[in-house]
Amino acid sequence: MIVVRTPLRIPLGGGLTDLKAYAMRFGGTTISSTIGLAAHVTLLPTLDGRFEVVAEGRVETADHLRDLRHDLVREALRSVDPDHPPVRLGVWVEVAGQSGLGTSGAVTVALLHALRAYRGEAPDGAALGAEAAHVEVEVLQGASGYHDPHVCARGGLLRLDYDGPDVTAREVAMTPAARAAFEGSLLLFSSGRQARTKPSLDLLSSHLEEALPVLHDLKALADELEAALCAGDLARTAWCIGEKQRLKERLPGHFVDDHVRDVTARVRATGAAPQLPGGKISGYVLVCCPDGQHDAVRAALADLREVPLQLTRDGSTVAFT
Repeated sequence: MIVVRTPLRIPLGGGLTDLKAYAMRFGGTTISSTIGLAAHVTLLPTLDGRFEVVAEGRVETADHLRDLRHDLVREALRSVDPDHPPVRLGVWVEVAGQSGLGTSGAVTVALLHALRAYRGEAPDGAALGAEAAHVEVEVLQGASGYHDPHVCARGGLLRLDYDGPDVTAREVAMTPAARAAFEGSLLLFSSGRQARTKPSLDLLSSHLEEALPVLHDLKALADELEAALCAGDLARTAWCIGEKQRLKERLPGHFVDDHVRDVTARVRATGAAPQLPGGKISGYVLVCCPDGQHDAVRAALADLREVPLQLTRDGSTVAFT
């Protein structure tokens, strides 16, 4: 049996400039980190010569690859081998899907990693990220952008630059003390909300021209965030994280409603900086507490569930049993 673990991610700066419509014309930049939560894929040989997929609480079987209804599984199999022999695949994610933590990107990477390992191949994070982004953005005509597969495949606190689908990555250079202080300033809360990303980002892409000034500001903000992180300037880092949320709310798309206004106002009243990750109204609230406002934020968001948050360095990994 092959078991793959691929981390989820939190975006911190520059998000939405990785969208195909923007990155192809202007180039994009994001700052983000993988976290301790993950997607898992298991692969086993077939028992009866049929495909079997266990995902999202459902079991699907098919005699032919073309008949599989799970889009990510079907197209991952096709990407590796259009005539892929039947296998059994299981997909599990440690959070609910459509939550804003990059689940579809992580699942696509994990699927491809498992299928490549089944063939005896060992692609690196860059190759896995590129293949997964191609499946999501090009093959499935998604509006999710290039970011999620690339950071989830590679792992770490990364700056990613996008020249269309061509992506370069570098680690955000921080001292151990600055990294520890930054990680210690972060809190993550779950609201339990779920929403599809594609309708929101389709709306943004269809109104791209009017969104360009804000997207340019988001891209510039990523540079400012990287500089603040590298300098260990926690106050400026928090401002950048909160400013990204303010800018997102000015974009066409599904980024703000009464829930978002209420939650962000409660956090800002404590002096901390909120951000709802993802290209929609996320089910999670990330908070940066530059001056130790942790207890005040917890009290302000007592109706939400706090989720343990750990920034990680490892990307997608595979094990054989």
